[in-house]
Amino acid sequence: MYKKIVQIALPCLLGLTLLPVEAAHGQYQAEGEFADVRSQDYLRDVVALASTLGSAHALRVLCNGRNDQYWRSYMQDLLSLEAPYQGRLRTSMVDAFNTAYSAEAARRNSCDDSAVSAERVYASTGERLANALVQANLPESARGSEN
Repeated sequence: MYKKIVQIALPCLLGLTLLPVEAAHGQYQAEGEFADVRSQDYLRDVVALASTLGSAHALRVLCNGRNDQYWRSYMQDLLSLEAPYQGRLRTSMVDAFNTAYSAEAARRNSCDDSAVSAERVYASTGERLANALVQANLPESARGSEN
């Protein structure tokens, strides 16, 4: 079930990079020649989503083995679209993913019902973050009647 949820929500979020973005108050300026005009709230939430994916990845690996890279592949897609170049945002996202992965891996040493349940909670949290990002950043004209 949570696979389907994330398969729907994350592509919507990732699709945001294809839309024109208006400059926001308190905008983030990337280093180098690429300026990032996404809002601080958006950047915070993208980092939170990366952290959530890191936690879910740790549980998935614990339960299914190191060859299961399901959540890591979502993270790679998120990075390639939201932070394709080296800079503060990419570093923050990677650090959040790795820190959450390490914390969750240290918290549990076996795959049990609580680990499986926790992965579902992370999937739900990721879906909620992705949906919030879409709603906050998708131009109103593109939202349709889903408001």
